[in-house]
Amino acid sequence: MSKYEVEALKDLQASKNRVMTNVVGKIEQRAIPKQSRRWQYSMFTLILTVCIGLFVYAQVNNGDKLSANAVPILDEKIYDMVLQEAIDANESQESINMTFQTLFELDAYYVYAESKNIKFSEKAIAKQMQAEREKLVKSYKESAVFKDGLTRLNLTLDEFFDKYYKANALKWFAQAELMKEYYRKYENSYQLHAYFAVKKEAMDYFTAKYGQQIAYLENKYNVSKPNMSTQYKYGTVVAMEEDRFLVVTGALQEEIGRLSNEEMINKHTNGVWFPLLEVQQKITIGQNVNVTYSLQTQLNQYDFVANLDEIEISE
Repeated sequence: MSKYEVEALKDLQASKNRVMTNVVGKIEQRAIPKQSRRWQYSMFTLILTVCIGLFVYAQVNNGDKLSANAVPILDEKIYDMVLQEAIDANESQESINMTFQTLFELDAYYVYAESKNIKFSEKAIAKQMQAEREKLVKSYKESAVFKDGLTRLNLTLDEFFDKYYKANALKWFAQAELMKEYYRKYENSYQLHAYFAVKKEAMDYFTAKYGQQIAYLENKYNVSKPNMSTQYKYGTVVAMEEDRFLVVTGALQEEIGRLSNEEMINKHTNGVWFPLLEVQQKITIGQNVNVTYSLQTQLNQYDFVANLDEIEISE
Protein backbone atom coordinates (compact mmCIF):
# COMPACT_ATOMS: atom_id res chain seq x y z
CA MET A 1 0.00 0.00 0.00
CA SER A 2 1.46 3.40 -0.97
CA LYS A 3 1.73 6.30 1.42
CA TYR A 4 -0.99 8.07 -0.54
CA GLU A 5 -3.38 5.17 -0.07
CA VAL A 6 -2.62 5.08 3.63
CA GLU A 7 -3.36 8.79 3.91
CA ALA A 8 -6.58 8.48 1.92
CA LEU A 9 -7.73 5.65 4.16
CA LYS A 10 -7.01 7.72 7.26
CA ASP A 11 -8.82 10.80 5.95
CA LEU A 12 -11.95 8.84 5.06
CA GLN A 13 -12.11 6.82 8.26
CA ALA A 14 -14.15 9.32 10.25
CA SER A 15 -17.05 9.23 7.81
CA LYS A 16 -16.85 5.43 7.54
CA ASN A 17 -16.95 5.07 11.32
CA ARG A 18 -20.00 7.28 11.49
CA VAL A 19 -21.89 5.01 9.12
CA MET A 20 -20.64 1.88 10.89
CA THR A 21 -21.74 3.18 14.26
CA ASN A 22 -25.21 3.97 12.97
CA VAL A 23 -25.59 0.54 11.36
CA VAL A 24 -24.55 -1.33 14.48
CA GLY A 25 -26.69 0.93 16.61
CA LYS A 26 -29.77 0.16 14.55
CA ILE A 27 -29.11 -3.58 14.77
CA GLU A 28 -28.87 -3.29 18.54
CA GLN A 29 -31.97 -1.15 18.75
CA ARG A 30 -33.99 -3.80 16.98
CA ALA A 31 -32.58 -6.78 18.85
CA ILE A 32 -31.91 -5.71 22.43
CA PRO A 33 -34.14 -4.27 25.18
CA LYS A 34 -32.95 -0.82 26.24
CA GLN A 35 -32.15 -1.91 29.79
CA SER A 36 -29.66 -4.48 28.50
CA ARG A 37 -27.50 -2.15 26.41
CA ARG A 38 -24.73 -1.06 28.80
CA TRP A 39 -22.25 -3.25 26.91
CA GLN A 40 -22.76 -1.54 23.57
CA TYR A 41 -20.15 1.21 23.79
CA SER A 42 -17.24 -1.13 24.38
CA MET A 43 -18.52 -3.32 21.59
CA PHE A 44 -18.76 -0.32 19.25
CA THR A 45 -15.06 0.37 19.73
CA LEU A 46 -14.08 -3.23 19.17
CA ILE A 47 -16.32 -3.79 16.15
CA LEU A 48 -15.23 -0.59 14.45
CA THR A 49 -11.59 -1.47 15.04
CA VAL A 50 -12.11 -4.90 13.51
CA CYS A 51 -14.03 -3.51 10.55
CA ILE A 52 -11.35 -0.99 9.62
CA GLY A 53 -9.64 -3.94 7.99
CA LEU A 54 -12.50 -4.20 5.50
CA PHE A 55 -11.34 -1.02 3.86
CA VAL A 56 -7.72 -1.96 3.20
CA TYR A 57 -6.65 -1.05 -0.31
CA ALA A 58 -6.15 -4.48 -1.84
CA GLN A 59 -3.75 -4.87 -4.73
CA VAL A 60 -5.89 -6.22 -7.58
CA ASN A 61 -5.02 -5.68 -11.23
CA ASN A 62 -6.86 -8.36 -13.19
CA GLY A 63 -9.90 -10.58 -12.90
CA ASP A 64 -13.54 -11.04 -13.73
CA LYS A 65 -15.92 -8.12 -13.60
CA LEU A 66 -18.10 -8.28 -10.53
CA SER A 67 -21.75 -7.56 -11.27
CA ALA A 68 -23.34 -4.58 -9.53
CA ASN A 69 -26.43 -6.75 -9.11
CA ALA A 70 -24.60 -8.38 -6.19
CA VAL A 71 -24.34 -5.06 -4.34
CA PRO A 72 -27.32 -2.89 -3.31
CA ILE A 73 -27.24 0.61 -4.83
CA LEU A 74 -29.40 3.44 -3.40
CA ASP A 75 -31.17 0.81 -1.33
CA GLU A 76 -33.86 2.70 0.57
CA LYS A 77 -33.87 0.13 3.37
CA ILE A 78 -30.16 0.72 4.03
CA TYR A 79 -30.57 4.50 3.95
CA ASP A 80 -33.59 4.21 6.26
CA MET A 81 -31.70 2.02 8.72
CA VAL A 82 -28.61 4.21 8.92
CA LEU A 83 -30.24 7.63 8.80
CA GLN A 84 -33.12 6.79 11.11
CA GLU A 85 -30.62 5.76 13.77
CA ALA A 86 -28.99 9.18 13.43
CA ILE A 87 -32.38 10.87 13.71
CA ASP A 88 -33.38 8.77 16.73
CA ALA A 89 -30.10 9.71 18.41
CA ASN A 90 -30.97 13.40 17.94
CA GLU A 91 -27.90 14.02 15.84
CA SER A 92 -27.64 17.42 14.15
CA GLN A 93 -28.87 17.94 10.61
CA GLU A 94 -25.27 18.55 9.62
CA SER A 95 -24.30 15.11 10.94
CA ILE A 96 -27.21 13.52 9.08
CA ASN A 97 -26.14 15.33 5.90
CA MET A 98 -22.61 13.96 6.26
CA THR A 99 -23.87 10.42 6.88
CA PHE A 100 -26.07 10.60 3.80
CA GLN A 101 -23.18 11.89 1.70
CA THR A 102 -21.01 8.98 2.86
CA LEU A 103 -23.63 6.42 1.80
CA PHE A 104 -24.16 8.31 -1.45
CA GLU A 105 -20.42 8.40 -2.13
CA LEU A 106 -20.06 4.67 -1.51
CA ASP A 107 -22.75 3.89 -4.07
CA ALA A 108 -21.23 6.30 -6.58
CA TYR A 109 -17.81 4.65 -6.44
CA TYR A 110 -19.20 1.21 -7.15
CA VAL A 111 -21.44 2.26 -10.04
CA TYR A 112 -18.72 4.41 -11.62
CA ALA A 113 -16.11 1.67 -11.35
CA GLU A 114 -18.49 -0.75 -13.03
CA SER A 115 -19.20 1.76 -15.83
CA LYS A 116 -15.47 1.99 -16.53
CA ASN A 117 -15.30 -1.79 -16.78
CA ILE A 118 -12.78 -1.88 -13.97
CA LYS A 119 -12.03 -5.46 -13.08
CA PHE A 120 -12.87 -6.83 -9.69
CA SER A 121 -11.12 -10.11 -9.14
CA GLU A 122 -13.57 -12.30 -7.27
CA LYS A 123 -10.70 -14.57 -6.29
CA ALA A 124 -8.69 -11.69 -4.85
CA ILE A 125 -11.74 -10.29 -3.07
CA ALA A 126 -12.47 -13.71 -1.59
CA LYS A 127 -8.88 -13.91 -0.35
CA GLN A 128 -9.11 -10.47 1.24
CA MET A 129 -12.46 -11.25 2.82
CA GLN A 130 -11.06 -14.47 4.26
CA ALA A 131 -8.24 -12.53 5.85
CA GLU A 132 -10.76 -10.17 7.43
CA ARG A 133 -12.87 -13.08 8.66
CA GLU A 134 -9.79 -14.50 10.36
CA LYS A 135 -9.26 -11.18 12.15
CA LEU A 136 -12.89 -11.27 13.24
CA VAL A 137 -12.47 -14.82 14.58
CA LYS A 138 -9.38 -13.75 16.51
CA SER A 139 -11.26 -10.84 18.09
CA TYR A 140 -14.17 -13.13 18.90
CA LYS A 141 -11.90 -15.58 20.71
CA GLU A 142 -10.03 -12.88 22.62
CA SER A 143 -12.91 -10.63 23.65
CA ALA A 144 -15.73 -11.71 25.93
CA VAL A 145 -17.44 -8.36 25.22
CA PHE A 146 -17.50 -9.01 21.49
CA LYS A 147 -18.70 -12.59 21.95
CA ASP A 148 -21.43 -11.51 24.35
CA GLY A 149 -22.47 -8.75 21.99
CA LEU A 150 -22.99 -11.08 19.05
CA THR A 151 -24.89 -13.47 21.32
CA ARG A 152 -27.21 -10.67 22.32
CA LEU A 153 -27.68 -9.77 18.64
CA ASN A 154 -28.39 -13.44 17.92
CA LEU A 155 -25.82 -13.39 15.12
CA THR A 156 -23.01 -15.75 14.21
CA LEU A 157 -19.70 -14.30 13.10
CA ASP A 158 -20.40 -15.19 9.47
CA GLU A 159 -23.85 -13.64 9.59
CA PHE A 160 -22.51 -10.46 11.14
CA PHE A 161 -19.76 -10.18 8.52
CA ASP A 162 -21.81 -11.13 5.46
CA LYS A 163 -25.06 -9.36 6.28
CA TYR A 164 -23.80 -6.00 7.47
CA TYR A 165 -20.32 -5.32 6.11
CA LYS A 166 -19.50 -7.21 2.94
CA ALA A 167 -21.45 -4.97 0.55
CA ASN A 168 -19.88 -1.77 1.89
CA ALA A 169 -16.46 -3.40 1.81
CA LEU A 170 -16.95 -4.09 -1.90
CA LYS A 171 -17.90 -0.47 -2.49
CA TRP A 172 -14.74 0.78 -0.80
CA PHE A 173 -12.88 -1.83 -2.82
CA ALA A 174 -14.26 -0.12 -5.94
CA GLN A 175 -13.09 3.25 -4.64
CA ALA A 176 -9.63 1.84 -4.11
CA GLU A 177 -9.49 0.60 -7.70
CA LEU A 178 -10.53 4.03 -9.00
CA MET A 179 -7.82 5.63 -6.89
CA LYS A 180 -5.23 3.20 -8.22
CA GLU A 181 -6.29 4.01 -11.77
CA TYR A 182 -5.83 7.72 -11.04
CA TYR A 183 -2.37 7.13 -9.57
CA ARG A 184 -1.39 5.27 -12.72
CA LYS A 185 -2.01 8.53 -14.62
CA TYR A 186 -0.52 10.83 -11.97
CA GLU A 187 1.77 8.70 -9.87
CA ASN A 188 3.02 11.60 -7.75
CA SER A 189 -0.42 13.03 -7.06
CA TYR A 190 -1.18 14.19 -3.54
CA GLN A 191 -3.85 12.02 -1.95
CA LEU A 192 -6.24 14.93 -1.33
CA HIS A 193 -6.18 15.85 -5.03
CA ALA A 194 -6.57 12.23 -6.12
CA TYR A 195 -9.46 11.71 -3.75
CA PHE A 196 -11.39 14.78 -4.88
CA ALA A 197 -10.74 14.08 -8.57
CA VAL A 198 -12.03 10.51 -8.28
CA LYS A 199 -14.94 11.59 -6.11
CA LYS A 200 -16.05 14.28 -8.59
CA GLU A 201 -15.90 11.91 -11.56
CA ALA A 202 -17.85 9.26 -9.68
CA MET A 203 -20.44 11.70 -8.34
CA ASP A 204 -20.98 13.35 -11.73
CA TYR A 205 -21.61 10.00 -13.38
CA PHE A 206 -23.78 8.73 -10.54
CA THR A 207 -26.02 11.81 -10.32
CA ALA A 208 -26.53 11.79 -14.08
CA LYS A 209 -27.55 8.13 -13.99
CA TYR A 210 -29.68 8.11 -10.83
CA GLY A 211 -30.88 11.70 -10.55
CA GLN A 212 -34.51 10.90 -9.72
CA GLN A 213 -33.75 8.30 -7.06
CA ILE A 214 -31.17 10.59 -5.43
CA ALA A 215 -33.59 13.53 -5.39
CA TYR A 216 -36.24 11.31 -3.78
CA LEU A 217 -33.90 10.25 -0.95
CA GLU A 218 -32.58 13.78 -0.44
CA ASN A 219 -36.12 15.08 -0.16
CA LYS A 220 -37.16 12.25 2.18
CA TYR A 221 -34.46 13.15 4.70
CA ASN A 222 -34.26 16.86 3.88
CA VAL A 223 -30.52 16.55 3.31
CA SER A 224 -28.08 18.87 1.59
CA LYS A 225 -24.35 19.00 1.08
CA PRO A 226 -22.51 19.52 4.39
CA ASN A 227 -21.33 23.08 4.96
CA MET A 228 -17.58 23.54 4.71
CA SER A 229 -15.68 26.51 6.11
CA THR A 230 -14.39 28.75 3.33
CA GLN A 231 -10.73 29.77 3.13
CA TYR A 232 -8.95 32.05 0.68
CA LYS A 233 -5.51 32.22 -0.89
CA TYR A 234 -4.14 35.13 -2.90
CA GLY A 235 -0.83 34.78 -4.67
CA THR A 236 1.08 33.96 -7.84
CA VAL A 237 1.03 30.72 -9.81
CA VAL A 238 4.69 29.73 -9.66
CA ALA A 239 4.54 26.11 -10.90
CA MET A 240 2.28 23.70 -12.79
CA GLU A 241 3.10 19.98 -12.74
CA GLU A 242 1.16 16.76 -13.30
CA ASP A 243 -2.27 17.35 -11.73
CA ARG A 244 -1.50 20.38 -9.55
CA PHE A 245 -0.36 24.01 -9.47
CA LEU A 246 1.46 25.96 -6.76
CA VAL A 247 0.39 29.37 -5.45
CA VAL A 248 2.82 31.44 -3.36
CA THR A 249 1.92 34.78 -1.80
CA GLY A 250 4.61 37.42 -2.26
CA ALA A 251 6.47 35.63 -5.05
CA LEU A 252 8.31 37.87 -7.49
CA GLN A 253 8.18 37.34 -11.23
CA GLU A 254 11.98 37.24 -11.50
CA GLU A 255 12.09 34.41 -8.94
CA ILE A 256 9.86 32.09 -11.01
CA GLY A 257 12.02 29.50 -12.72
CA ARG A 258 15.15 30.70 -10.94
CA LEU A 259 14.20 29.37 -7.52
CA SER A 260 13.02 25.81 -6.99
CA ASN A 261 9.53 25.23 -5.63
CA GLU A 262 10.97 24.41 -2.24
CA GLU A 263 13.15 27.52 -2.21
CA MET A 264 10.20 29.69 -3.24
CA ILE A 265 7.99 28.27 -0.51
CA ASN A 266 10.63 28.59 2.21
CA LYS A 267 11.65 32.11 1.19
CA HIS A 268 8.11 33.45 1.34
CA THR A 269 7.04 31.09 4.17
CA ASN A 270 3.91 29.96 2.35
CA GLY A 271 2.78 27.79 -0.52
CA VAL A 272 -0.38 25.88 -1.39
CA TRP A 273 -0.80 23.19 -4.05
CA PHE A 274 -4.21 23.12 -5.76
CA PRO A 275 -5.68 20.62 -8.27
CA LEU A 276 -4.97 21.61 -11.85
CA LEU A 277 -7.08 19.44 -14.14
CA GLU A 278 -10.25 21.53 -14.22
CA VAL A 279 -8.47 24.88 -14.59
CA GLN A 280 -5.40 24.07 -16.66
CA GLN A 281 -6.82 25.92 -19.69
CA LYS A 282 -7.53 29.02 -17.59
CA ILE A 283 -4.25 29.70 -15.81
CA THR A 284 -0.59 30.16 -16.67
CA ILE A 285 2.58 30.44 -14.62
CA GLY A 286 3.13 34.01 -13.43
CA GLN A 287 -0.55 34.91 -13.07
CA ASN A 288 -1.92 36.31 -9.84
CA VAL A 289 -4.97 34.44 -8.60
CA ASN A 290 -7.56 34.45 -5.83
CA VAL A 291 -8.41 30.88 -4.81
CA THR A 292 -11.28 29.73 -2.61
CA TYR A 293 -10.94 26.34 -0.89
CA SER A 294 -12.36 24.42 2.06
CA LEU A 295 -9.91 21.62 2.96
CA GLN A 296 -6.15 21.46 3.29
CA THR A 297 -3.42 19.19 4.62
CA GLN A 298 0.12 20.11 5.59
CA LEU A 299 3.17 18.70 3.83
CA ASN A 300 5.93 20.64 5.54
CA GLN A 301 6.25 23.74 7.70
CA TYR A 302 5.13 26.17 4.97
CA ASP A 303 3.87 23.73 2.34
CA PHE A 304 0.18 22.76 2.04
CA VAL A 305 -2.19 20.84 -0.23
CA ALA A 306 -5.79 22.01 -0.67
CA ASN A 307 -8.89 21.37 -2.72
CA LEU A 308 -10.21 24.05 -5.08
CA ASP A 309 -13.72 25.49 -4.93
CA GLU A 310 -13.30 28.61 -7.05
CA ILE A 311 -10.53 30.55 -8.76
CA GLU A 312 -10.38 34.12 -10.02
CA ILE A 313 -7.60 35.51 -12.22
CA SER A 314 -6.33 38.93 -11.06
CA GLU A 315 -5.28 41.49 -13.62
